[in-house]
Amino acid sequence: MLRGFVIGGALLLACFVSVPEPANAGTRIGVTIGGGWVPVYPDDGDDDYYISCGEGRRIVRDDGFWSVRPMKCGGEIYRYEAVRRDRLWSVRVSARSGRIISARVIDDYRDYY
Repeated sequence: MLRGFVIGGALLLACFVSVPEPANAGTRIGVTIGGGWVPVYPDDGDDDYYISCGEGRRIVRDDGFWSVRPMKCGGEIYRYEAVRRDRLWSVRVSARSGRIISARVIDDYRDYY
């Protein structure tokens, strides 16, 4: 009986001592709040992470714009032209966080057709 308690205690202690560390597999998670997709990145200490131009385009498209065209994909802020509600918009996206910083109407899209 004493032998069973000792073995059980040793196994229980081994379970608490050998808690595995969480692995950072570079997995990206997105959260949808109020219809907009917001990427959430693990804090792995890498402060030089930038989204790609294509990821920024998808973020703008997921926010309800269509016919999204990249105009500038370099530096801290990416700029896209996109259509929403039959109007042409200029949309600025943060290259670090992937959030839409601003969106303003440029012109009436119907004038082009």
